[in-house]
Amino acid sequence: MRLFELAYACRVYGGLTQFDVGYLRLLDKTGGALDFGNSVHMKALLVWLNSWGCRQFAVDHHHSAAESICRWAGRWEPRLPDRLATLDRLSDRDITDAGDAFADLSQCLASRRTRNDKQYDVQVGPTGAAKILFAARPRAFPPWDDPIREYLGLDGTGRSYCEYLAQVREQIKQLCNEAAEFGIPAGIIPGEVGRPRSTIPKLIDEYNWVTATRGFSPPEPSEIAKWHRWSSQLPDT
Repeated sequence: MRLFELAYACRVYGGLTQFDVGYLRLLDKTGGALDFGNSVHMKALLVWLNSWGCRQFAVDHHHSAAESICRWAGRWEPRLPDRLATLDRLSDRDITDAGDAFADLSQCLASRRTRNDKQYDVQVGPTGAAKILFAARPRAFPPWDDPIREYLGLDGTGRSYCEYLAQVREQIKQLCNEAAEFGIPAGIIPGEVGRPRSTIPKLIDEYNWVTATRGFSPPEPSEIAKWHRWSSQLPDT
């Protein structure tokens, strides 16, 4: 992934989706620092998950889902990276721990449903788990969805989540190196591509959503050069 490809995808993402509405509301409710022990934060988390298409978190069961996620957080949050840690600085050990945390969270209770007069549990699942980890550590963990996993050949297990984190870690390193060649520090990449409230892992998710989930391909450099030529040779009016 090149920096110009990321910029293109992020512009498309911002124009095509309404996902920012729910996400920015979550940031405003939590101050960007999700506290699993705060009931207001947990309600905001579950409302945001619903707004991002996670239907497994049935509204009538938000309370039980919050309790299940809080129990998970009690087991795993002390082993997660600190809030300021960035994915490109995580060690292989950090990624392995994240994979274990992800696998456990995937199996937590999201809601209960009834079918043929029998009640059964609905799990958080791999999409929900990745989004919760992203909400908890947005600088370190990117979200994903089913089409992204399928596109990348990943199966949603803890091991595949580790593979994804390792892939994104390398993408971020490459992006930061390329940005540095243009005099752009890593910390301002989101602003430079028009997404100032997104973290870099979220930018990668935005790119993946545009290219994998929605099938938009970034333009070739030759096409961009043609557009630039057109823009610099505007006809007189």
